[in-house]
Amino acid sequence: MVKMMIKIRHSRCTECQICMEICCWRHFGENTTKRSRIRVEVDWPEAPVISVCLACKDHECVAACPTAALAWDRWIRLDKDRCDGCGQCAEACPVNGIHLDSHTRLPLICDTCEGEFQCVQWCPTRAIERMKR
Repeated sequence: MVKMMIKIRHSRCTECQICMEICCWRHFGENTTKRSRIRVEVDWPEAPVISVCLACKDHECVAACPTAALAWDRWIRLDKDRCDGCGQCAEACPVNGIHLDSHTRLPLICDTCEGEFQCVQWCPTRAIERMKR
C-alpha cells in the first residue's frame, strides 16, 4: 500500500493561513485558526515554519501515549475515550506537529482529512503538497 503524506516547502509559504482556516472548518465547522491541526509560525524575516504531523516512520507519539489512545492506520487515529489529555504525544513529536486543543485538551493531530488533504487542495502557493512515501 502506498502511503500518502504531507510534504512542506516552508520557503513557498506566504503566511496566508488558509491551511489553518480550512483545517478548523473541516474538523470543527469553525471559521478560526485556533484549533487547527496545522500551524504556521512566523518569525520575520525568516521563512515561516509550518508545523504538522508528517507521519514519521517511528510514530513516536503513538509509543509515548500512556493510555494507548493513539494508533497508526494510514494516519494517526485518536481514541477520544482513552485519551487523558496528558500531552506526552505532543512532547514526543519530533516535528512539533501535535498541539493540544485549548477547548478539549485532546491532541490535534493531522489525519489528512481522512485522505482528502484539504490543506493541500487549498494552499495557493503549494507550500503544502501530497507525497508518496
